[in-house]
Amino acid sequence: MKAFFRITVPMMQAGIVSGAILSWVTMISELSTAIILYTGRTKTLTVAIYTEVIRGNYGTAAALSTILTLLTVASLLLFNKMNGGKELSL
Repeated sequence: MKAFFRITVPMMQAGIVSGAILSWVTMISELSTAIILYTGRTKTLTVAIYTEVIRGNYGTAAALSTILTLLTVASLLLFNKMNGGKELSL
């Protein structure tokens, strides 16, 4: 167990963090998941974007899309900072 935590876990750490970040990015921009989570009391960002496009409010949809894009970029920059700028290979 000592060798596992000293050797294996540090080797797996970058993969675990990158998987978590990619899952987060996919989750915040996935429309089908957002539709499932949507209720009368909650409105997800992707559902709001879709609704505004259907209504023809392209300016509002563009503003919401910008927010979604900024959240995605911020998530990726946070990951890059946590990773130390090192490249990951799969």
